Amino acid sequence: MTETMPTGPHLVSVLDALADLLAQAQPEHYSNATPCDDFDVAVLRSHILAWAQFFTVSLEQPDGSGDQLDVDTYEAPADPAEAAALLRSVGQRISACIEGGVASAPVTLFGSPMPGWMVMGMCLGEYLAHGHDLAQGLGLPWNPPAEAVATALEFMPMMLTDDFRGPDKSFGYPVEVPESASDLDKLVAFTGRDPYWKAA
Repeated sequence: MTETMPTGPHLVSVLDALADLLAQAQPEHYSNATPCDDFDVAVLRSHILAWAQFFTVSLEQPDGSGDQLDVDTYEAPADPAEAAALLRSVGQRISACIEGGVASAPVTLFGSPMPGWMVMGMCLGEYLAHGHDLAQGLGLPWNPPAEAVATALEFMPMMLTDDFRGPDKSFGYPVEVPESASDLDKLVAFTGRDPYWKAA
């Protein structure tokens, strides 16, 4: 993969699709389980929106000087429409960053610089997987753009190494799926989730 591959535009399209899901997550769903251990729908909503804003500030202030929210204490708006609108606004802000050339710029993330296209590629994989998590928790389909999924499936092995997998880490080990599985199922499985998870 090179920086000429459109991780950024794909990320924006996925965030827009994810906003559609957030709009359908009603308060009566907030206690539903999801494939993420210890994340019900309410916690997952907050996680999605907190980190989306965090990454966006990083792209807007690539030198690392941006004023970041506390992702550990952030709570998503209770209103589904407000939550969806917030994620759409994040997508618009990222679009502005892309137009400003952030894909080829160094972006400081967690104290270390990396190319902007890689930051957006990492976010792309993250939000495709979390879209699956949220959809499973809501009992709804998740049909993100196929090109976005294919790009993430190519990109994620570059970033998600065994250093980030295991107990008390952000990701589990890859789940085995048949070769005939869809690209989305393969991506979800690569992040350590069971793509065929169902609520008990």
